Amino acid sequence: MSPILKRSSIFVALMVAGLVLYMSWYNIKAERHNETAIPYLQQTLPQLASWQYTQLEPLLSPTSQAVFASEKVRTAYQAYNRLGRLQSVGRPEFLGDRSEKIDRLGEVELIAYQVPLQFESGPAVIKLNLASDGQRYYIHHFGIQSQVFGTGDSAGRAEKDN
Repeated sequence: MSPILKRSSIFVALMVAGLVLYMSWYNIKAERHNETAIPYLQQTLPQLASWQYTQLEPLLSPTSQAVFASEKVRTAYQAYNRLGRLQSVGRPEFLGDRSEKIDRLGEVELIAYQVPLQFESGPAVIKLNLASDGQRYYIHHFGIQSQVFGTGDSAGRAEKDN
């Protein structure tokens, strides 16, 4: 076997092994979060999609509550009511996680999910970050994409960056 072919084979084998290890690690993390985060999402997404801030507020992280203190952000949230009533919630998909420090919560784990939703006006997708302090979850960021808004979440960009 030529040295170049041997090196190339070793390189490909290492890349495949690395990819398999990464996918295994990712799936372990996803399963760990899915056990508690999916029931939380199924319980709270109808409250979020009520389009009533009084139902959303207790679910928000302290940082997000501060952002929602702005009338502009609340108005953007109210614009989501164009989607109509929530009809069904699909299976949440784990996207990833990372650690971050948040005011009044300290060091938390931010867990990203994407969830397909069905509204009276048609399908939509919500992407959100949950902040977990180890005891409970908080909605830290969210954005909704739907054909109702044309190119996506134009009515709700303010919340997406909260």
